[in-house]
Amino acid sequence: MPPHTVSINLKTHIPPLHCDWYSIKEICVLLDVKKTMVSFLMNLHARHGVVCNPHKYSHVVGHHCVLNIAGFSFISAVIAHHDMIYLDELQHELWAKCQVYTTLPTLLQAIQELDITYKAGSAQVLEHSNELNVLYMNHTAAEAPDVNMLMFVDKAVKDERTSVCRHG
Repeated sequence: MPPHTVSINLKTHIPPLHCDWYSIKEICVLLDVKKTMVSFLMNLHARHGVVCNPHKYSHVVGHHCVLNIAGFSFISAVIAHHDMIYLDELQHELWAKCQVYTTLPTLLQAIQELDITYKAGSAQVLEHSNELNVLYMNHTAAEAPDVNMLMFVDKAVKDERTSVCRHG
């Protein structure tokens, strides 16, 4: 007798239920599946972003590429438009605008093929962080126009008078 198999459609419902604060036990009762399978799928989803084995068909050579030139140009345009974007947000944008569903590993490979690195992204994020720092300093200057109104505390400096616990 073959083992009980669960459809991929049913497996895709497990991570959203877990995100909606259902416990693993509640998911097992709701979907009539075993706890080991739910735990395995949650682990697989956390590591690879998919609910099926991403390496199952890795031995197949020349399989159909999901992304075409339009998909690559769309990904490049979205990344150029946003300072920072998460892979799942990019996956959602690709589905909403182009009706192309890709897995997170496929998106990561596409980004690597486009030669977009973390370093290029981190320079933009650093520039955005500097802008926020300037806004914060301007807000502080508006609150305290005189420098003598500010008090800065350096926690690295040890105050000998107050650090010793005195009794009496």
